[in-house]
Amino acid sequence: MSVSNIIISLLSIFSIFLLSLTFFISPESEIYQLISYFDFILCFIFLIDFFTQLSRAENKWKYFYTIGWLDLLSSIPVVNEFRFIRVFRVFRVLRIIKSTRLLIAFIRRNKATSLYGFIVFTAFTTLVFTTTAVLYLEQDVGNIKTAEDALWWSFVTITTVGYGDYYPVTNSGKLLASLLIFCGIASFGAVISYVNRIAVSFKD
Repeated sequence: MSVSNIIISLLSIFSIFLLSLTFFISPESEIYQLISYFDFILCFIFLIDFFTQLSRAENKWKYFYTIGWLDLLSSIPVVNEFRFIRVFRVFRVLRIIKSTRLLIAFIRRNKATSLYGFIVFTAFTTLVFTTTAVLYLEQDVGNIKTAEDALWWSFVTITTVGYGDYYPVTNSGKLLASLLIFCGIASFGAVISYVNRIAVSFKD
């Protein structure tokens, strides 16, 4: 199990939390739309992971018939207006059961390596939380009014680009923006550290 596997496992668990929020939010709201975007991003990551695992498997048919089918079906977006698609939520739950078991076993053996995975996961969850919270706080008083506005704002903020076309005007929104900037800087540092660690291991 690698750092990428840790991240995928944690994101699988987090995806259920996102899905649970949809039970309390109106499907017509911008926040619901924002959650659907995040669910799509997660599913895209899961789909990449499926093809990666498939390409690495020595016996591709064995991988697919054992756990590959679950990885594939759980990569289908389920925050959707089509009811029949929502049945795929059960596959997301099954993926969590598999991910949690593997994750606990790996963390016990590799605490140092697990730290990098947790940092990236924390960055993503912070991104989701701050983007959703800023949209909730700003949509009636600021210029961040839609899910698309919030996504664009969070992207340019966490990458510290800061175009300035969208920005929070409330004190709470500004505080969240500061948190997101700090998260982006910390994540970038963690990635650089991990890449450097890999480079050193190759030299050795």
